[in-house]
Amino acid sequence: MVVSNQDTDAVRDFSRNVLAVEELSARLDGKLIFDSVSLTVARGEVLGVIGANGSGKTTLIRTLAGLVEGDTGKIVIDGISFGIAGGSDGASRKLRSRKVAYMPQSTESHPFTAFESVLMGRYPHLGRFDLEGASDRRLAWEAMHRTSTTEFVNRKLDTLSGGERQRVILARVLVQQADLLLMDEPTASLDLRHQILTMDLIREEVRNRDAGAIVILHDLSLAARYCDRLIVFHLGKKIAEGTPWEVLNPTNLRIAFGVEGLVEADPVTGKPHVLMLGSRDLKNSGQVVGLGRTVHLICGAGSGRELMHQLLVAGYKVTCGVLGIGDSDREAAVRLGIQYVEAPPFSNITDDQHEKNIKLVNTADHVVVCPMAIGTNNLRNIEAVLGSESLFVIAPPLSEHEGYYVGDYTDGIATELRNRLIERVGQISESSLLFELARSNNNNGDLD
Repeated sequence: MVVSNQDTDAVRDFSRNVLAVEELSARLDGKLIFDSVSLTVARGEVLGVIGANGSGKTTLIRTLAGLVEGDTGKIVIDGISFGIAGGSDGASRKLRSRKVAYMPQSTESHPFTAFESVLMGRYPHLGRFDLEGASDRRLAWEAMHRTSTTEFVNRKLDTLSGGERQRVILARVLVQQADLLLMDEPTASLDLRHQILTMDLIREEVRNRDAGAIVILHDLSLAARYCDRLIVFHLGKKIAEGTPWEVLNPTNLRIAFGVEGLVEADPVTGKPHVLMLGSRDLKNSGQVVGLGRTVHLICGAGSGRELMHQLLVAGYKVTCGVLGIGDSDREAAVRLGIQYVEAPPFSNITDDQHEKNIKLVNTADHVVVCPMAIGTNNLRNIEAVLGSESLFVIAPPLSEHEGYYVGDYTDGIATELRNRLIERVGQISESSLLFELARSNNNNGDLD
């Protein structure tokens, strides 16, 4: 399990914390839903909570909202301890409703108008027998304007679509003006435009009012774009915490979601963008191919990038040869958690790097030579595989001219070495590699 050093928040001094949770646990019907969770939310911060369905995310924020009684632990909101039961007396519940605004995963449907529903967000600020005043109505109207719901002002809530109701409930959360916003999948029923609008509003509310927010999201790229920090839940445990770049990596995606994914910088925002490649639950999905066997790629300059993804999804363990700093294949290997031999940029492969590469070649069940550009600096990548027993050579996408490999920058030496490999094992297309690997496994008795 991967937990960053930010997991020590509970013992650090956070004078601006709007929320501090220590060793919190909760049960439902006697079953432990989440266990020993500690976290903090600073003022001005949006904390994202991600994880698979059933990992305990919703129960966590319902416990923080006082809707579920905690089993053990401590909850402190704006310096006030509410206890694991969320405050059992009326005064504590009233105070909590002013401090905390909760947006549920499923929006309710009732015959009140949209405006009346939004106005309910002002109730925690009213006395026992007080009625809403002009200022409360003004705030409600402003919240509806911000959420683009003024057109529904006189519509009954039960006549609105799920997404429209969700935006009305968001307006109710905003008008409550709480110090802590607890949002359970606030974008789930929304179209793309209103997803962005909702997250913009949450971040704007947090920044402008110096509040804090916890937001459960399933869209990992959206979470990376809008959340200052993320925590990852898995089977009721917090397994990772940190910035989006620290948390969103192939290892955590495998543990928390059972998927292979690639994390790259969004070209517009610079934030992490998550591309899901496929499920890791290959045995149950009937896609068992790799059976944990190892494929070693000789690649570079992007020639092995797509194969890395495909092989991992197919169940293979993947390693790579010598890759220099700045090589796009090296960047892909890092993000996918693939072992490779490190080298400085544009440097000749050293004896030590060559030996490490040969060791990976000898350890692998199969070796694949990609149609990469070959210069004097990386020529030893090809030399390392000359004795490999289970070898596959990928044909280049461009035709060869008079037997000369178009990616050869070694005055023909690379072409000669590559031709020796082709004479021994032939060439295959990249699209047929998985089939050929599976057939090789089958011939060796590895598949039924």
